[in-house]
Amino acid sequence: MKKIVLTGGGTAGHVMPNLALIPRLTAFDEIHYIGSVGGMEEGLVRDNAPEVIYHSIPCVKFVRSMSLKNLAIPFGLMKSVGAAKKILKETAPDVIFSKGGYVGLPVCLAAKRIPVVLHESDLKLGLANKLALNKCDKILTSFETNLDKAIRTGAPIREEIYRGNRIKALNECRLYAPLPYLLVTGGSKGAKAINEKVFEAVDALTEKFNVIHLVGKGNANGLKKPNYYQKEFASDMADWLALCDFALCRGGANTLFELAALGLPALIVPLPKTVSRGDQIDNALYFSRHYKDKILLQEDMTAQTLIDALNELVADAAEIKSALRRAEGIDGTRVIAEILTDYVEK
Repeated sequence: MKKIVLTGGGTAGHVMPNLALIPRLTAFDEIHYIGSVGGMEEGLVRDNAPEVIYHSIPCVKFVRSMSLKNLAIPFGLMKSVGAAKKILKETAPDVIFSKGGYVGLPVCLAAKRIPVVLHESDLKLGLANKLALNKCDKILTSFETNLDKAIRTGAPIREEIYRGNRIKALNECRLYAPLPYLLVTGGSKGAKAINEKVFEAVDALTEKFNVIHLVGKGNANGLKKPNYYQKEFASDMADWLALCDFALCRGGANTLFELAALGLPALIVPLPKTVSRGDQIDNALYFSRHYKDKILLQEDMTAQTLIDALNELVADAAEIKSALRRAEGIDGTRVIAEILTDYVEK
C-alpha cells in the first residue's frame, strides 16, 4: 500500500497548499496528515479533505520576542518528536511532505529512513524549514533560490480558484456601478492597519472602484456606502477573485501566487518587520521587481498614500498583466505532485 504523510501548520498558509495537492496525489492509497493538537489544521483538513486520515501531536511554538517560554522549547520539541515517531512507525509512509511551520519540524526530525520533501512558499526559508533542511531529500520552492537540493516548482495552488463564479459574487454584493472591482483582503483574520485606512478613504475609493472589503472574522463594523460591500470572511474566495479586477492585500506568498496565477494586479501592504520576520516584505519586493506589482509599506500608509498607490496600480495595470502572462513557475501543483509520486513509482 502506497502512503504519504503531509504536515505543516500554525497558520492557514502552511495548510492550504497541502490541501491544494491532495486531488493530484492519486498514486497514493492512503494520505495522512499530521497536525497539532487543537490547531486549525484539523478543521481545515476535515472540512476540505475528509478522505485524509488526520493525526495530531503536541507542538511548541517559538516566540519571536524575548520570552521565558522559549526556554521550554527543547523539552516540548522532544515530546513532539516522540509523538511523531510513533505515528510514522504506525503509518509507515513512503514519503513525507512538509509545508513547514512549527507543526512540520518535529515530523521532519522524527523521520528515519523515510524521505522528506520540504516546500518553502516564501522567498527566504522559514525557521522550521531551516532547522529541517538537513533532514530533507529535496526542498521545493515557490521562488528562485540558490539552495542546495532545491527545485523551483512554483506554489501549490487550489484548483478551485480557476473556477470562480463571477455572477454568484455579483448577485451577493449587488454592486453594479460601471467601475472596476477592488478586492481588499488581509487574510482570514483581516488586517487592522489596512481596514482602518480603507475606512478613512472609503469615499474617495468608491468614486473609482466597486470595493469588496473582506475585513476578517470579528472585524465587521456595519459600514454601508454606495459601491462598497463589506464581508467578514469569504469561504467562496474563488468567486470574489473571479469578480475583481484589482487586489489590495498583505504579502503572504500563497495570496500573491494565487493572484498572479489569475493575472490580477495587486497593491501589496506587507506585514512590517516589527511583527514578523520580514518575509512578506521580501515576497512583495520580488513581486514588484519581477511582475511590476505595487508596494505600499504599512508605515507609509495613510488614506491619501493608499489612494495614490491604487491610482498608480490602475495606471500600470496593462504592464502588470503583461508581466504576469509571461511569468513562469507560478502554479507548481502538478510538478510537486509528480515529484512526490516519483517516490512510489520508482
